[in-house]
Amino acid sequence: MSAPFCRKHLSIEGLLKEAHRVFRRIPDAPGHDIALVDHLMSGLALFGLKYPSLLQFDQDCREETTRANLKALYGIEQAPSDTRLRERLDELDPSHVRPLYKALL
Repeated sequence: MSAPFCRKHLSIEGLLKEAHRVFRRIPDAPGHDIALVDHLMSGLALFGLKYPSLLQFDQDCREETTRANLKALYGIEQAPSDTRLRERLDELDPSHVRPLYKALL
């Protein structure tokens, strides 16, 4: 059983770091140019930043400022396109993200 969260982990920074830590542990299939953790964190950023669509997120990711913010806030090295994001997340077994829910509850 994991240790309970301290109060500092209840901040958005703490929650995102925990998500990144859990997502890094998910096995990534070889042969992809963008890491699975970047796909997962991009999906989290998409909802966290309240983008109205994947397309809008994809378009904004082409801007230097957005890329810098995604790296600073979410630890995303390279944001995938909307199509690649869908493809990679669709093939992911949902049980792999369960540890994040367990860690946060």
